[in-house]
Amino acid sequence: MTKDMDNNERIDGQAPKINFKEIIAPYLKNWYWFVLSLLIMVSLAYAYVRYSKPMYAANATILIADEANMSPEAAILEGLSENSYSDKKIEGEIQILKSRELMLEVVESLGLTTQLYSKGRINNTEIYRNKPFTVNYLNNDSIIEKAYLKFSIKILSEESFEFSRNESIPKAYMFGENVPTSLGNIILLPNLTNIKGYVGQTIEVVKEPLSQVGSRYKNRLVVSNVGKGSNIISIHLTDLVQEKATDLVNTIISTYNKNSIKEKNMVAEATANFIDDRIALMASDLSDVDRTKERFKVGNRLTDITSEAGLFLESGATNEQNLIQLQTELNTVNYMSNYLSRKDSYEALPSNLGLMDESIGKVITQYNELVIKRKALLKTSGQNNPVVVELDHQLDGLKATLGHSLDNVKNTISIKSSNLRAQEELINNRISAVPGQERQNRDIQRQQNIKETIYLYLLQKREESAISMAATPPVSKVIEPAYNSYNVVSSAKKVYFGSVLLGLLLPFGFIYLRNLLDTKIHKKTDITEALPTIPVLAQLPRIENKKALAIQENDRSVLAESFRILRTNIDYLFKKTDKQRGKVVYVTSSISGEGKTFISYNLATVYAHSNKNVLLIGADIRKPSLTDFIANTSSVGLSEYLHGDAELDEIIKPVLSFNSLDIIQSGKIPPNPAELLMDERLKTLFDTVKQNYDVIIVDTAPSMPVTDTILIGEFADRTIYVTRADYTEKSLLKFVSEVYREGKLKNVSLLINDVKTTNLGYGAKMGYGYGATAVKKKRWAIA
Repeated sequence: MTKDMDNNERIDGQAPKINFKEIIAPYLKNWYWFVLSLLIMVSLAYAYVRYSKPMYAANATILIADEANMSPEAAILEGLSENSYSDKKIEGEIQILKSRELMLEVVESLGLTTQLYSKGRINNTEIYRNKPFTVNYLNNDSIIEKAYLKFSIKILSEESFEFSRNESIPKAYMFGENVPTSLGNIILLPNLTNIKGYVGQTIEVVKEPLSQVGSRYKNRLVVSNVGKGSNIISIHLTDLVQEKATDLVNTIISTYNKNSIKEKNMVAEATANFIDDRIALMASDLSDVDRTKERFKVGNRLTDITSEAGLFLESGATNEQNLIQLQTELNTVNYMSNYLSRKDSYEALPSNLGLMDESIGKVITQYNELVIKRKALLKTSGQNNPVVVELDHQLDGLKATLGHSLDNVKNTISIKSSNLRAQEELINNRISAVPGQERQNRDIQRQQNIKETIYLYLLQKREESAISMAATPPVSKVIEPAYNSYNVVSSAKKVYFGSVLLGLLLPFGFIYLRNLLDTKIHKKTDITEALPTIPVLAQLPRIENKKALAIQENDRSVLAESFRILRTNIDYLFKKTDKQRGKVVYVTSSISGEGKTFISYNLATVYAHSNKNVLLIGADIRKPSLTDFIANTSSVGLSEYLHGDAELDEIIKPVLSFNSLDIIQSGKIPPNPAELLMDERLKTLFDTVKQNYDVIIVDTAPSMPVTDTILIGEFADRTIYVTRADYTEKSLLKFVSEVYREGKLKNVSLLINDVKTTNLGYGAKMGYGYGATAVKKKRWAIA
C-alpha cells in the first residue's frame, strides 16, 4: 500500500531524478535543425556586415558651475540631504540639455532639415560637408518648417541639372533658376568648389519637418551625470555621419551656454532699462531746474547768500541735506512701487537700488531668482506643472511682501520728512528777515541738489549694471569637446559570434518549448518514473511499413523479436504461479487507438508459432477490430453466445494458415454490451476454454471510457495494459495508477507500443541480426 501511495504522489507531480543524458538526447537527435539554423544565421550576419551602414558616436563632457549665491534655505537643505540642492540643480540642467526646444534650435542652426544623399547601388550616402549645392526655399519659414519634400537632382554640368520627383519625367534647369515644387519655388545655388566632383551623379534631396528631425536627434541624445554628487555631465549622440555627430554635440553645448547667459542677464537688462528711463527723466528735470535758477538770478540780480542769515543757513543746510536724502529714497521707493504695479506678468525687478531697508533688497533678489527658475522650468514643462504653480504662488507672495515693505518704508520716510520740515519751518521763521528772493533762491537750489544727486546715483548704477552684464559667466565649462567619433556598430567578429549564438539558441528554444508543452509519453522512462511499482513487460518498435503489421512464421524482423520478448516475459511471470495451461491474458488500454487489438493478434500468433494451443477472443463487442487482421470467418461470435443464440462450439473458429490458433470474434454489436458481459455464460466460456487451450488472449475494450473490461476482469490471470508512444497522454497514467492501486484488474503489467527506435534505449543495436531495414519510408499508425 505504501508503494502505491508513493506511485500516486509521483503522478501528482513529484520531481524525478535528473538524468542529463535524457535531457541532452532531444537536442542531439535534432542536430540537423542546429546546422540549418547556424547556416541561416551566419548568412544573415554576412549580409548585415556586408551592407550595414556604420554608426558613429560623439562624446563630450562639461562642468556645471557651482552656485555662488546659494540662499540660506538651500544651504541648510544641502547639509541635510544627499539628494540636495546641487543634485537637483544638475538634474535640472540635464533636463534642459535634453529638452526638445534646445534640440530644435540646434537643428535649425545647423540646417539639418534638408539632407543630400549620393545614390549608390544598395545604400545611399549622406553628403554633410562639401555639398555640391544648397537649397533655398522662397516660401514662408513657418510653412517650410512643417513640410516634407523629396526630389532627385542629376547634375549635368556646373551650370545645369535635371529635377525629378516621384518618378516624374526629369526636367532641366539652370542653377539659380526658380524650380516649382509642392512647397513653392526653390532655388539651387551651386558650390563651385565641390560641384565638379558630382557632375553626372544623382543627388537625392530630402526636406523633413523641423519637429521630426529634432525628435529623431533628441531620441539619440544621451545626457547623464558621470557620478552621484558630481557636477560633471556627459553628452553622447550617435549618427551615420561622423562630422555631424561631432557638430551636433558641440552646438548643443554652445547653444546651451548662450541661452544660460541670456537668462542670467534678464535681471541686469531689466535694471538697465529701468535706469535708462529714470536717467532720461532726471536729465530733463535737472535741465528745467537749472533754467529756473538762471531766470530767477537774472531777474533778481542775485549773486550770493546774505551773510546775515549765515548761522541759520548753516543749520538749514544740514536739515536740507537730510531732506534731500529722504526725498531721494522716497523717489526711489515711489519709482519702485510704480514699476512693480505696472508689471502684470512675472518679470525680473530692478535690484541694487541702494534703499536703506536691506530686507527689500533681499526680497527683490529672492524674487528674481524664482523668476529665473520659473523660466527655466517652462522650457521643459507647461504652465500647469505642479512645480511651476508652486513657484507662481511664491512669486505672488513675494510681490505682495515687497509691496507691503515699500509702503512701510514710504510711511517711515514721510514721518521723518514731516519732522525735518517742521524743523525747517522753525528755521525759516528765524530767517524771516532774509529777503524773499533768497528764500526762492534756496528752494531752487534745493531742487537742483536733489535732481543732481539722483542723476549721479543713476549714472553710477547704470555702469554697475553694464559691468555685471559684460562679466556674466556661462553655466557650464567645456572639459572635453566632442572629438574623434568612433564606429559604434558591432565589429564583424561580434556580429558573427552573435549569429552563431542565436543560431544555436533558436532551435534549442524551439525544442525546449516543444518538450515543455509536450504532454504525451515517448519512452519507457516516462512511465517508470510516473508508475515505478508497475512492471513494464516490453517496448514495441514503430513500424513504418503497414504490410509488416502482422507477424509471419519464422519472421526475423524487429517487431517479431519484440513480441517474442513479450511472450518470454509473460511466460516468466506465469512460471512464478506454476500455471502452465489455460493462461488467460487480457489486453486492454485507457483509450481507443493505443494498439491493443494489434498486440492481441500478434501475441496470439507468436504463441501459435511456438506450438502452443492458442485461443484469441474478441471481447471488445462495442467496436470490433480483429477483422482488420483476420477475415470474418463466422457470422456469429461472442455477442451471440452471451445472448444465447449460439453455442460455444459454434463461435470457435480456426484461423487459416495456423494449426494451433483459434478465434472467437466479437459478433454483432449489441445494444446492451455491459449487461451482456455480466451474463453467467461468460464464466462458463472461460472455464471451458481453459481446459482446451494453453493460452487465451482476450482483446478487451478500453478501460477508461467504458466499464466492460473491469466487469470481466475477474476471469483474467494477467492483464497487459497498453500505452502508445507519442499518443497516450501522461495524465492518463493517473487512471492506470488508480486501476492498479484499487485492484480493478488482476496482475497488471504495462506495455509501450509504437516507440521510436531512438527512444528504445538501445538505439540502432535493436536491428542487429533481425532483418531491420536501414531506410525508413512512410510511417503507419498502429491502432
